[in-house]
Amino acid sequence: MTRLLATTLAISAFASSALAQGAEPLPAKSIGHALLNSVVFAAAGMALLFAAFKVFDLATPRIDIQKELLNNNIAVAIISAAVIIGVSLIVAVSIM
Repeated sequence: MTRLLATTLAISAFASSALAQGAEPLPAKSIGHALLNSVVFAAAGMALLFAAFKVFDLATPRIDIQKELLNNNIAVAIISAAVIIGVSLIVAVSIM
């Protein structure tokens, strides 16, 4: 328990110091450059989301998510949606 608490405190200390630096976004040189940045970051975000959902799928081997969704299992749908929304928020904040 002490080890978990120490790890949590260390991570929060490093995260707060990283956020305090206030990284400024690079200005886009043109509309084309801004659109290219948007496409690249959108693709990276979707790839990270797909990978995270695959990790979630592998972490729950006793549940066949696709089969349960086809059987209209609302509980699995809610959990899957929560995972997707949660990871999407994390990816969006990390890309910003």
